[in-house]
Parts: sequence; C-alpha cells; structure tokens
Amino acid sequence: MTGTMMSPGAVRGPGATGRYRRGVLLSVIAVVVGLVAGTLAGGSWRNAAQAPVGRIGLLLAGVVCESVASRWGSGWTGLAFVIAGYSLLLAFATSNLRLTGMVLVAVGLLANLTVIAVNGGMPVRGVPPWATYGPRHHGLRPGDHLIGMADVLHVSFLGETVAAGDVVLAVGVAAVIAALLRPRRRPPAGSSVPARS
Repeated sequence: MTGTMMSPGAVRGPGATGRYRRGVLLSVIAVVVGLVAGTLAGGSWRNAAQAPVGRIGLLLAGVVCESVASRWGSGWTGLAFVIAGYSLLLAFATSNLRLTGMVLVAVGLLANLTVIAVNGGMPVRGVPPWATYGPRHHGLRPGDHLIGMADVLHVSFLGETVAAGDVVLAVGVAAVIAALLRPRRRPPAGSSVPARS
C-alpha cells in the first residue's frame, strides 16, 4: 500500500511474467473496492472532503519519505527514509483511529515496519538471497527474522508476492475509503445538548 508499493519487474522470481512484483495490484484492488463500496452506500467525494481526518501533514511527509526511498539505491540512507516514511504513516494512522478501518491500516503498517527494521529490509521468498531492489526489499536470507510476516505469500491470480501486513493494510484501506465516502450521520432533530445554566 501507501509506502509499500513497488514498481514491477525489478527482481526476477516466481510470479506473473516471471518477475517479482509486490503489492501493486493488491493496492489498486483495495482502492477500487473501497470506492465501489462507498459509492454503493450512497457516498460521494463531498463527504470525503468533509471527513474529520487529522494530521494530514504526517501523511504527506510519510509519502514524501517513501517516494524518496523508492528512488534511492540500496544502502542505509535509503533504508532510513523507508523507516521514517513508515513511522510517519503509522503516526498518521494512529492519530485517526476513530475512522473506520484505520486500526487495520495501523496494524498492517506496524507489521511491515517491524519486519523491515529487524531485517534491514523486507525479505522476499522466491528470489535469490543476494537479490535486492532499492533499500526496501531483498531475497530471503538464512539470517532473516520474522519470516512469517515477510513477503512470503504468493498470490497467483495477481502474480504478486505480499506480506501478511500488506493483506491487513489492503483491507484497512478499502474500509477507510468506503467509510470516508459514506454520508455523515446527522443527529436527530431536537437532540441538541441543552445549554448549561
């Protein structure tokens, strides 16, 4: 998802067209499902614009860090941008936990951040151990930890290899988008809180 998507074709491995591709289509599907669900529930972009979303600056800063990291070569500087980006996005999510689905977004981000921080990148099953793509991904190595949370889930119909955190994150993103589009609930007429004497 946001901060975890990568361009296809960087590392060859099992998957669509014989190339490693992480989370791109999964992210697109999550957004589309959220838009469709929100629209079918009577939602609109006007409702999303009026939604009580806070700390937008954290979201923008996180996106910038992840964008810089995705263009950086392998190394500790690029990894620092990845971790900083995830941390900012996680801070944004935790500051908006009142929004439907944002808890799942936070859990997915935290899961991916933990694996990346522990291993100096996200291990990927199915590619050579020496293979890397920027500072974010590398082939699964013997010394890697938290393997069950790494990119080990190959989704054959999408041709993508994803992590458990990506799946949770995708569900959360879809839920958040749908909730933001839905009409805001209005208090019943005459239910205003009486003024204090």
